[in-house]
Amino acid sequence: MRFFGSKNDPLRVLMYHKISSNTYRDYLTVTKEDLEEQFLFLSQQGYTPLLLSDLVKHVRSGNPLPRKPVLITFDDGYRDNYTTMYPVLKKYSLKANIFLVPAFLEQGETPQDNYLQLSDLHSMDPNLIEYGLHSYDHKSYKQLTLEEIEQDINKCRQYLQERKIAYQDCLAYPYGAFPKRHPVKRRQFLNTLSGNGIILAFRIGNRLNALPLRRSLVIQRLDIRGDEPFELFKRKLQKGKKLMPF
Repeated sequence: MRFFGSKNDPLRVLMYHKISSNTYRDYLTVTKEDLEEQFLFLSQQGYTPLLLSDLVKHVRSGNPLPRKPVLITFDDGYRDNYTTMYPVLKKYSLKANIFLVPAFLEQGETPQDNYLQLSDLHSMDPNLIEYGLHSYDHKSYKQLTLEEIEQDINKCRQYLQERKIAYQDCLAYPYGAFPKRHPVKRRQFLNTLSGNGIILAFRIGNRLNALPLRRSLVIQRLDIRGDEPFELFKRKLQKGKKLMPF
């Protein structure tokens, strides 16, 4: 990857969940047609897609990111991320990252087939898709003790390692929740994450992230909803809610 970005280029992190292959849409579900329109826009407008590992290298080395960097993320590990999203991703030569919930992956082996199967995870090209952590069973980290959070992270890693699923030490907070308004609890929480090897962590917030990235454990994401028009997608991408200063 060539690094030629400007320090004035913010980082945009897009947060998706489900992708439908029909016309069904709701706040968590974007249609395939809308996804195609959004991905085409990203490609035509010169956004540079990143993998989690690219952002990890940026944080560790301080090297600038490419021009107009965008991190495309999907939460929860729905099977349509493989059956519907992945072909669109390849069509537009983009990259994406999926935050996995091991307890949901186990459900993917049932006849209901709502979540990714282990074979799906191994089938996707690691040059196009990387995986991160999204808690073991989608409990809010705001409701867990620091010891329970540490256990949860270790449980996620153990599950993925035993099944030979490569992952990055990056975490998306379930429900975007963490102790925001209590300085002491917030510091203890972030120290617990960094003390357990978490390099990047993601909230929601709907803001763009100024570069170089300084607060790597509270990276803001733009909530991409299926019940919002394309014009709103473009406005979020351009300005977010407000540029996050650091």
